Amino acid sequence: MPERPAWYHPARWSHLSHWKLFFGLWAILLGLSVAVTAIGSLLAGGLQEWHALMTHLTPWWVVWRLGLYLVIGGLYWLRWRPRILASVARDHDGGAVARYRLRRSERAVVIVIATLELFNVLSYAGGAQ
Repeated sequence: MPERPAWYHPARWSHLSHWKLFFGLWAILLGLSVAVTAIGSLLAGGLQEWHALMTHLTPWWVVWRLGLYLVIGGLYWLRWRPRILASVARDHDGGAVARYRLRRSERAVVIVIATLELFNVLSYAGGAQ
């Protein structure tokens, strides 16, 4: 296995708890979304114009999300999943329990994403307001 770079070493990040990292990343994401909305509304001429522009671009957001799901799914299936399966194969039970949990988690993610996208399509079609 190739040597990992120094910044990737887990001991370097051990002082961060998972919750601090989680909330820190959410704060960054929220800040970026507020910044994009503020800049976009300024460029569009106001918040109403920004909303009208986003409504007009809704079909393209669907295409963007589907492409994003395909890229992430392809990377997961072809690159990350084999590594995960190879890692859990070293468990004392051969990874049977871990593979079962992985399959359940994969199904749950697919169901959640499909449900969210179904509600997005229904909202776009004028169903759920």
